[in-house]
Amino acid sequence: MNVLLITLLVFNTPIIKIDFVGNESVPGRVLAREILSEKGNEYSDVNINFDTEKITRFYETQGFFDIEVTPRVESSEQGVEIIFTIKEGPRPQIVEIVINGAEESKIKHLLEIKTNDFFIKDKILKSRAKIEDYYKDRGYPYVDVRSSIMADSGKLLFDIEKGAVHYVRNIEVKGLTVCNPDVVRREIEFKKGDLFSKSKLLFSQRNIYALGFFSTMSVTMSQQEPDSIDLIVDVRELKSRILNFGVGLSIPLSFLISLGVEELNIFNLGHRFQVRPSFKINIEGEWEGKLEGRYTIPHITPLRISISILPFLWFEETQEFTRQTRGNEFRVSKLYTENIQFGIAHQYKYVDFRQKIELPDTIKGVTNSIKLQLMMDYRDEFFNPKRGIYLLPLVEYAGGIFGGNNDFVRLETDNRLFLPLLNNTIAQRLKVGVIIPTDGVATYEKYSLGGQYSLRGYPERSIGPDSFGDERYGNIIANYNFEFRITLPKYFGIVGFFDVGYIDNKIDITDTDFLKVTAGFGLRYYTPIGPIRGDIGFPLMEKGREIYLGIYHIF
Repeated sequence: MNVLLITLLVFNTPIIKIDFVGNESVPGRVLAREILSEKGNEYSDVNINFDTEKITRFYETQGFFDIEVTPRVESSEQGVEIIFTIKEGPRPQIVEIVINGAEESKIKHLLEIKTNDFFIKDKILKSRAKIEDYYKDRGYPYVDVRSSIMADSGKLLFDIEKGAVHYVRNIEVKGLTVCNPDVVRREIEFKKGDLFSKSKLLFSQRNIYALGFFSTMSVTMSQQEPDSIDLIVDVRELKSRILNFGVGLSIPLSFLISLGVEELNIFNLGHRFQVRPSFKINIEGEWEGKLEGRYTIPHITPLRISISILPFLWFEETQEFTRQTRGNEFRVSKLYTENIQFGIAHQYKYVDFRQKIELPDTIKGVTNSIKLQLMMDYRDEFFNPKRGIYLLPLVEYAGGIFGGNNDFVRLETDNRLFLPLLNNTIAQRLKVGVIIPTDGVATYEKYSLGGQYSLRGYPERSIGPDSFGDERYGNIIANYNFEFRITLPKYFGIVGFFDVGYIDNKIDITDTDFLKVTAGFGLRYYTPIGPIRGDIGFPLMEKGREIYLGIYHIF
């Protein structure tokens, strides 16, 4: 490779233009993103040398060989123009892929690259990593995969040295001063004598971190015998008691005060307890108070089942009505993989509703139900996902043999899809649900539509055929939300959204007053615990607007 080094003995010289010549296979805008030099910046011959190497390396990652990049600088009174002359050289295709040290039929499907492709470095590295992970999940912790390129003949070689199969001989937990070691061990997917697996090791690490009372955690492998290893888990404990206090403001104008007390390691056995009181009041004097709790006992059986008890007590005082809701949910759940969880829950709920404006009336009712719920979460992150899918189907049966005042079957699914687009995100949610009364069902158990979490542009619970005070409800709901989330500098972002909502007691979208469409935009400020959100929504079929403030994305 020939590189022409040019030094300008000029200070504070601006770059007025950057050109690329000879780049037939790669657009100039792509190369411009790879280099340091930018139009308008001060010229630096150090940057030019770096840019030359960067362009060369970029071409090599795209399967080019014998790259030549020559920079030239032309000076004028206005500044300098930089021209990169590129001789791309040959870009051969893969004629044959040879795998040594393993049965080709077992791992060929793992390859990210195939014949007739170019020798793309990223695809080759991903293929090596997939092969290594394949064997590490099958008991070969020290497998070594190497690749070599024979460009002249078009061959790509993968050489695999698997080494010996290893079993887990012992598991040691270090660094504990308070916590019972069994709390850590039960989060580890291995038992003594198990075949080593990288996936199980990573899953174990995530489980331990998820406990929430370790600041750092590491797992090392120590080979003691030719066919066995010891796993050494080293942790550093945090305080297990957490106190949260929050004050918030939302639009429509309301003030919120919340408190949270959580103990993560009761009795040093990993039991969790949480209590969350909150109070909300608006300028009209309407208020809402909530007291919610949770007690969780993890892994009570060898099947790794967790039990949670969730009592709740809610008070609402509005100009239209007074409502008190209390009850408890008893939940049993099992995490099958890091992405899939199944739960079954029994809920007892008592509602006392008293109207004020119309003829004074008191509605009291008990809902006694059982729920089956499956969660499949393949999002890349929790607070601000950019890629992945989230599925939450649910079946609920109330009344019947369980008693109570409400008898119904609820079928529901909540599906979310996140797709990256350049540095931005397309986010979509579709929620579909139906309540099938089997005897009688109170209005407050039905679906509601409107507000910042379902249909922006309409007030909270303002759409539907049935009324409950000044709230509206229905038996059937379909709610689609589309957001284009654009990332801006300094942790800011903007969102354009489009919401569609349908709610009724029967399906007839050709003749209904309850099919609504809205659109709008919002501002986001991203924090480590999720985005702060402000949205304004406009109904497309009617006049009006609604403004919302909140925390986190609506989905």
